[in-house]
Amino acid sequence: MQYEYLFWSMAAVVAAALAGGALCGRLGSVKHALAGVAALAAAVFVAVFVLSRRGGFSDLSVMLSIAAFMFSLVIGAAASLLTRRILRRR
Repeated sequence: MQYEYLFWSMAAVVAAALAGGALCGRLGSVKHALAGVAALAAAVFVAVFVLSRRGGFSDLSVMLSIAAFMFSLVIGAAASLLTRRILRRR
């Protein structure tokens, strides 16, 4: 049951990164968009760290937090740059 919880949690992290990246892609410049994505990834890091300590993964909380941060950063940056490109072509 714990690994199913872990799977759905990581799916939620990816969905949040996609949505946050798409929203950050609407900001004025690439610099602001990537700063927004970095702030979102930092918030995801903290949330995963706190929730994993409560959810029975306290021994893996640091590793899970770093993985969630990296997933959020990469996926959010890609989503934000893609959003900027789509909006620029319209």
